[in-house]
Amino acid sequence: MSQFSASVRTLAVVGAFVAQSAVAHTTIQAQATEGTTTYNNVVIGHGCTVNGVSIPVIAQSVLFPTVNPIVTVSGAVSETITENPLSIESFANIAQLIQNRNVFSKQAEKKNAAGQVIGFANTEGSLDPSLHGLVPFRTAGVTFKSNSCAKQLLIKVAIADICTPNGAANLWIPSVTTKYSNPNIDGIGSPATLTINRDLTKNPLPSSCGAGYTITLTPSPADIDANLGIPGYLP
Repeated sequence: MSQFSASVRTLAVVGAFVAQSAVAHTTIQAQATEGTTTYNNVVIGHGCTVNGVSIPVIAQSVLFPTVNPIVTVSGAVSETITENPLSIESFANIAQLIQNRNVFSKQAEKKNAAGQVIGFANTEGSLDPSLHGLVPFRTAGVTFKSNSCAKQLLIKVAIADICTPNGAANLWIPSVTTKYSNPNIDGIGSPATLTINRDLTKNPLPSSCGAGYTITLTPSPADIDANLGIPGYLP
């Protein structure tokens, strides 16, 4: 699967990705339908808690899986997929930041060496810890190949809500990494999810597919360690 093929596993149930807690997570507001440009928001659920006191989010880092993402497949499949079922080879440059200074007064897109957008760096903000915050972005249309059995794409997005420079932060990432190794930090194990659904009316599954399958793209630990940080805010 080209750049998606770093690690492909077939799963009966992706349980770790559906766990919810009573505390509001940082999430992606809306699902998208294939082939459409979608205007969306990163929803900040709460600030950080330090010594029992809630403090504001002052910066945010958002990272989409582009460098050796982990690919998992769940649903009606009996073996690992061998071909890329999507119209794209990488998720780089699919997401674009929308200027909005309601939460952060300084915004920038994170880019790779090829100049493609891989995430966002928002700083110089202050979100009341008792309120939710919206950070708008858009995604370009992604389509499923007509001969594939993929019905849904779940894109796990690594997000850091930063409350003190190089200090308190909520890390909405899939798991601990070499750099972010404290498992007790709020958010670890609960990344945000951008869902893209196949348009089953315009692009129905082939009759041989049965119920089809879901693909999950998760940022690799190396990608998170290399690209989640913001100088002066998150190492």
